[in-house]
Amino acid sequence: MTIRGRLAITTLLSIAFHALVVSGNWLPLPQEPAEPRLLQARFAPLPELKPAPPRPQVHAPRRAAPAPAPESAAVVTAGPLVLPEPVPDAAPAEEVVDEPAPEPPQQLALAAETSVAAAVHSLPRRGRISFTLLYGEDRTFVGTAVQSWEAGTDTYLLASEAETGGLVELFRPQRLRYVSQGGITPRGLRPESFVANRTRRGRSEAAEARFDWGAGNLSYGSTSESKSAALPAGAQDFVSFIFQFVLVPPSPGLYRVPITTGTRFEVYDIVVSGEERIETPLGTLRTLSVKQMPRAGEESIEISLAMEYRYLPVRIRHYDREGNYSGEQVANEIRISEE
Repeated sequence: MTIRGRLAITTLLSIAFHALVVSGNWLPLPQEPAEPRLLQARFAPLPELKPAPPRPQVHAPRRAAPAPAPESAAVVTAGPLVLPEPVPDAAPAEEVVDEPAPEPPQQLALAAETSVAAAVHSLPRRGRISFTLLYGEDRTFVGTAVQSWEAGTDTYLLASEAETGGLVELFRPQRLRYVSQGGITPRGLRPESFVANRTRRGRSEAAEARFDWGAGNLSYGSTSESKSAALPAGAQDFVSFIFQFVLVPPSPGLYRVPITTGTRFEVYDIVVSGEERIETPLGTLRTLSVKQMPRAGEESIEISLAMEYRYLPVRIRHYDREGNYSGEQVANEIRISEE
């Protein structure tokens, strides 16, 4: 192959890498936490967290009526992203006569929080997921990505870093870094800051988002162009958005979620589908699909959450502006630690 031919291929792969992880839709990620201990990829699935069974009341009268359940029990299975319940299919009127009328989908993401919901899962104290970036139907290798995190009692740090590999790294190296920091609440993750950095050809570009929950304001944008918007309940950055599902596993349905990428802030239509088995370097995994509903002329993504591994992301597929599959990042290693 001639030098010109190699350069042409490298240019195409560089464009592919850019599309996969810079478009504002991909979630590849900085500062890795201290090295956690390695868990083998085929370790036994984690059991579902269940409340401890009540102790038998050996002295209770047999005819005593059971104590009424506390009100909080009705909300322990919170919907993802602390939004109202997913839009249900139409039901006969008599089945919902005592329930308030559901809000139209376009209002779901902006609805006020009306009840305190408890997250039923937890984020491991420290962890890291390594991904391989593949482009096109031929699954050409174009780079790697690592998503890592540290979680305290009520705070979190999420980091994601991606870099080119193969021919792209040789001729057109790029680095992408994202950091999300914030609090952990009974409703899940509550981001406070999000920073995005990209380095290519020796030049760096940065964008930042600040969540002022007290004032209800979001400031975001590049260093040269700052913007602001009203901050609705349940808003996320596009890194915290993924890991929110670890704390509050999603139920099938349609959601509208406000998400910032650092330079943009939009409400995205998200559909959660039922269980699907997928093949990964970690083996065959049971997953839930979280898919961004495509818009005309725009790219979209589909995230696969591993049900046996705390709903961590194990595959993120990318679709081009025509809705065709164009690439993916797939997990090849998961490390977690509770220490």
